[in-house]
Amino acid sequence: MKYIDENLINVLKEHFKDKIEEIGTFRGEVSVVVKKSALKEFMAFLKHDNRFQMDMLVDVTAVDFPEHNPRFQVVYHLRSIPLKHNLRVKCWAENNEVPTVLDLWKTADWTEREVYEMLGVRFTGRELRKLLLPQRYPYHPLRKDFPLEGYEEPCEVWDWE
Repeated sequence: MKYIDENLINVLKEHFKDKIEEIGTFRGEVSVVVKKSALKEFMAFLKHDNRFQMDMLVDVTAVDFPEHNPRFQVVYHLRSIPLKHNLRVKCWAENNEVPTVLDLWKTADWTEREVYEMLGVRFTGRELRKLLLPQRYPYHPLRKDFPLEGYEEPCEVWDWE
């Protein structure tokens, strides 16, 4: 799998000087950490600029760092089908929320909802409904502080309507 090259990394550095927090490469995979305030602009640039053409949102997920503030980092995996390159974009979810990218990639519908349901990260600018658990279920099972055996107390959350 090919990731963007050094020339495109330099384009991002030049165009988003103070909006990029970090750029890292590990085993040829490029990750860019973007400030939350610039996420929408950054993602739109990646999709519409002819040098990037990131026309496919492969996945949206999040990582829980309980000791870090902000606690959650949202991770986007992007691919350009015509140019055959990839990029990983990360953004810290300040106040447990980031802007939605649903208006850029329709595939964000399910993946953003899954991150919301399992980790509690909200995506502003859209309605979020749970996919796998009852709508009133108050917990987020993929958080690192969620007990492996679940919670013992009864929970009247099943919406059998």
